Amino acid sequence: MTTLLPPRDALAESQRLIATIEERRGDLPLADRLLAIHRPTHRALESSYDRSEQAVAAWRAALAQRWECEVAGRRIYKRILRQIVERHGGEDAPEVQLLSRGGAEADSSPAELLADLRRLQAALAVGAGGPAAGEQLIEIERVCGALESAIADVRLCETQRRVAVLDTRLASEAYRRARAETRRLLAEHYGEQMASVLGDLLE
Repeated sequence: MTTLLPPRDALAESQRLIATIEERRGDLPLADRLLAIHRPTHRALESSYDRSEQAVAAWRAALAQRWECEVAGRRIYKRILRQIVERHGGEDAPEVQLLSRGGAEADSSPAELLADLRRLQAALAVGAGGPAAGEQLIEIERVCGALESAIADVRLCETQRRVAVLDTRLASEAYRRARAETRRLLAEHYGEQMASVLGDLLE
């Protein structure tokens, strides 16, 4: 029984099988019938592989962009929180305690970081930041907007990547079935001599 090959392996193997059938067209009466099975399957493999490559590249780019937004967000959060701590006399001040998650901010997820920034934004809006709050609010809004957009982009790209992976699996399974059908047809036509027709390409 043929196992389900990785996409790149299935693509290369499919191309070799088609090339071998075409080379043996003169002494293989079933050649046209086999090519009619394998050419569409090969095109589907190529198409699904290309879509998968593009989806993975887009997903990686989205992750890199989100990481940049996270780094910028963490820097701004730490800087402004430090200023609020200094303004209110220490980390035990009620204004600071309302913002702090007990150090958990250091390991926050992108969504948690966004929530931390929004909480900081709300504190600045009610006067926790002092005279510089206006500029800080603009800065935080810009960073929050970019991070929110980056989170959404990663979510979308992850969905598209999963769809592309499923599509590739379906195309690989279709190729597996095409190989099984080829073996069946050759067995019917050649019987025990089938192994000599296309060699190890159908093992």
